[in-house]
Amino acid sequence: MKHKQYEEWILDEQFLTAEQNKELRDHLIICPECQQLNLNWQASKQLLLQASIKSPSPGFTQRWQTTFERKHRNEKAVRYRLTLLGLLMLAFAGSLVYMISSGVFLQMLSNTFTAIVQLVVAITHGLSGVDILLRSLPAFVPFTVAFTLFGLFNAFLLAGTFTLWNLKYRKLHPDESPIK
Repeated sequence: MKHKQYEEWILDEQFLTAEQNKELRDHLIICPECQQLNLNWQASKQLLLQASIKSPSPGFTQRWQTTFERKHRNEKAVRYRLTLLGLLMLAFAGSLVYMISSGVFLQMLSNTFTAIVQLVVAITHGLSGVDILLRSLPAFVPFTVAFTLFGLFNAFLLAGTFTLWNLKYRKLHPDESPIK
């Protein structure tokens, strides 16, 4: 037996014609499943109608409006940021296309490469000059300078370590408050 039509009539509470009402009543008499569905639906409807309406806690409306306004402002700020980012990306892409199509980009790229090569050559030339200077000095001078610099480096390293250790385990005076 097909119950779908009767279940819809019971649950949807449609306005039924007199003939449909009679057909539903006749079906409810012979069908225990639809009888149970009808009884359960009537009981549920009764519980829904008897349920008390809960009122919100004091200040709920104000809290909700404040939260809504804050979310709205945040969403608006995000939209502005995304729009600005989109415009900047569009400007960047447009300028990049212009530079590539006009040849300016390749000229800038070659100028950058030339500047890097010139910098490497200058550093190499400067280091060769330092090498010539160091070779003209007696052998003990570069070693003395190296040991002096190594000693200074170690002294600064120890002083820094001691200072950090002292700051970490320093005892506070009674009139001081700790920094948080």
